[in-house]
Amino acid sequence: MTEPAGKTADSNKTGSALPAALEAAAQRRITTAVGRARRVLVWEAAWPRIVPILCLGGLFLVLSWLGLWPRMADPLRYVVLAAFGIAYVGLILHLARMPLPSRDEALARVARESAMEHRPATAFGDRLSQPSDDPLTQSLWRAHRLRLLERLDHLSAGLPSPGMNARDPYALRFLLPLVLVVAFLMAGPDRIDRIADAIRPAAAATEAPPRIDAWVTPPAYTSRPPIFLTGDAARPGSLDPNVPLKVPQGSVVTLRMPAEPDLAAHAVSTGGQPLVFDAAPPPKTQTDAPTPAEHKLTLSRDSALTVARGDRTLLSWSFAVTPDEPPKIELTREPSATQSGALSLGYSVSDDYGVMSAAAAISAPEAPAESGARPLVAAPELPLNLPRLRMREGNGETIRDLSAHPWAGAKVKMRLTATDEAGQTSESPTIEFTLPMRAFRNPIARAVVEQRRVLALDARKAPNVAMAIDAITLYPDKFKTNGPYLALRTAYHRLTGQPSDAELVETVDFLWQIALGIEDGDLSLAAQDLRAAQEALRKAIESNASDAELEKAMQDLREAMDKYLEALAQDAARNPQSANRQPMDPNTQVLRPEDLKKMMDQIENLAKTGSRDAAQQMLSQLQQMMENLEASRSQQGQDGQNGPMNQALDKLGEMIQRQQQLMDRTFKMDPDTDGSGAEAQPMSPEERQKALQELREGQQGLQKMLQELQQTMKQQGMQPDGKLGQADRSMGDAADQLGEGAPGQAVGPQGQALQALREGARSLADQMARQNGSATRQGGPMPGQDPLGRQQQGRGTDLGSTVKVPDAIDTQRAREILDMIRKRLGDPSRPLIERDYLERLLQKY
Repeated sequence: MTEPAGKTADSNKTGSALPAALEAAAQRRITTAVGRARRVLVWEAAWPRIVPILCLGGLFLVLSWLGLWPRMADPLRYVVLAAFGIAYVGLILHLARMPLPSRDEALARVARESAMEHRPATAFGDRLSQPSDDPLTQSLWRAHRLRLLERLDHLSAGLPSPGMNARDPYALRFLLPLVLVVAFLMAGPDRIDRIADAIRPAAAATEAPPRIDAWVTPPAYTSRPPIFLTGDAARPGSLDPNVPLKVPQGSVVTLRMPAEPDLAAHAVSTGGQPLVFDAAPPPKTQTDAPTPAEHKLTLSRDSALTVARGDRTLLSWSFAVTPDEPPKIELTREPSATQSGALSLGYSVSDDYGVMSAAAAISAPEAPAESGARPLVAAPELPLNLPRLRMREGNGETIRDLSAHPWAGAKVKMRLTATDEAGQTSESPTIEFTLPMRAFRNPIARAVVEQRRVLALDARKAPNVAMAIDAITLYPDKFKTNGPYLALRTAYHRLTGQPSDAELVETVDFLWQIALGIEDGDLSLAAQDLRAAQEALRKAIESNASDAELEKAMQDLREAMDKYLEALAQDAARNPQSANRQPMDPNTQVLRPEDLKKMMDQIENLAKTGSRDAAQQMLSQLQQMMENLEASRSQQGQDGQNGPMNQALDKLGEMIQRQQQLMDRTFKMDPDTDGSGAEAQPMSPEERQKALQELREGQQGLQKMLQELQQTMKQQGMQPDGKLGQADRSMGDAADQLGEGAPGQAVGPQGQALQALREGARSLADQMARQNGSATRQGGPMPGQDPLGRQQQGRGTDLGSTVKVPDAIDTQRAREILDMIRKRLGDPSRPLIERDYLERLLQKY
């Protein structure tokens, strides 16, 4: 066997017997295994030296976090710290003097952990004792080294085995981490300070930081949660001490800290003026333990609060107080009168946290010209309705019948006031207007009311009023019955002589009753009693009255309603010509006593179940219905002069209904809507085209009907509102979209046309009201409504004036829930915490 010349031949002579590339790869494997073995040997030698260092550090942290340093005397503490330092230095030097393992030790580790015969890592480094050119020797040597090379892939250094179990047979090294975790949790946020106590001077070390609790409680009406100034919630990152904390005006800062002589709290405003804490006596305790001092500060302006021990500041906070803005209230329209003579006010209110109450303050525009006048009756009080309690922003309406007040018909000043829960009050600009008064058709009734006003405004005019009443009763034959005549003579005798002011006030009321009896008989008196019962129920609901008081108020309302309906029927029987002047519309809904009873029952159920806002809203609807009924009675004599307008309103109501139907049908034709595929049958292209053509023709016919109505209105002297022209254009756009086969694009213009028709109808109704001589608010029914203000079947659509209130099913469910709560509350076997919760559920807010 011959060998190639050159390097291979030289290698064979030296004893390698392998090519240089294989020799280099084998050496890399051996070097890698030796490196791993060295690292393992280093870890096995270093870890037993590192564990004492870690344990000594953990022991230092345990002593610090348990707060033992401040309890040691200074010499002992210094000795312990010195012992810790010496031990640290010794352990670190012991670690530094650790010898590093040699290559032979690493090869021995590899041979031991690999557990292979002939120790391939060590044997691969062997060489022939003497170079030989014998082919057989060379072949055997090459085969031997190739077998070693194959085993080099399985070299292993093993896992470290420091032998800590032999050095620490009781595993005390595992107890220290457990104690360390417990001490860490006990130290809380003062961990760093407790570590620093080890090197602090004795004076500072003995003064452990006191336990201080501080929080801010915003006013309840702001609905904001308390803000904690201490504890985990106030750690760095949640409260920046350099940024003032924004709090509402009226917030209360509560500071609770130990009652120590050198521990004090100081509060100053941003201007540097000192602030006085609220008086807060410390709570009484049954033990002799020191009671923590509690300080409270009500924030009304930007302030800063500091807690200091001696000259050293422990805690400090600054507060930026957000002022509580006063409420705002203003009229949204001029004061007006309903057809029945009641005062109607529309207004808007707003507040940053909610308005609690509102009222209208009425006063005389100027002092009486004649000095020394002695009025018997003060100005009327007028509380205002709020849509809901603590309303932040919204509109309200109040209808109050002041026609019975002696000031009715007089020119007065009025300003609206609103009050929030903080007690702040604001006023609207003062306006002058004439209080609405009832229009008496009977001249005797008008004369009696006028004399009543004279007497109420000046008690000294009693003799003059007596003379006027005597003159009114000179001709008894002018009276239809003897009752009013005898009542006036009684009033005359009351005014003669020397009556007291109390008797004169009774006479003022008596004259009003006489005037009502002369005007309408029992009907006016019944209407007055009905309004009084409605007002009493409204006050009971607002004052959160008990169920018994609500039942009594509801019973009074039912009785007053029965008397009013009975008087209304008697008046219709006495004056059949007024009731039959115009034929009954077949679509008009009939108001039955059962309907009124059902509505009043629902008001009572809503009030008792806690839905007081909904009950008050429904009561307002009932009041509005009765006002509309009075308005319809007063408008019966004006139907002739308003005939064209009424016809136009009827036409608009019909068009509103037809436009709504067209829009519904068009919406169902749109293939992109979910509602079309659920109920409509599949349509062929021919059927769909025919349906779209019918819709287009219907829309065009409705547009032509609207154009004819506008032309008719112009011919009769009426001015159509611009909204009707807008409706005309929107109808044309919808017809064009239907002609192009795009029902989805036609729904939008149809909706715009529907809204414009509604607004045009309202504008026409207001125009008719102004021609009737009423104020800016029309008290009568709107188009598509019956005289009670309810929507008529087949007469237009809802114009958006209704308010959603709970129906009978909702109120019945609420009643069942309340009964179940009361039943569980009466069960003594239930836990106390559950009974407390149920009792809070029954509280009325």
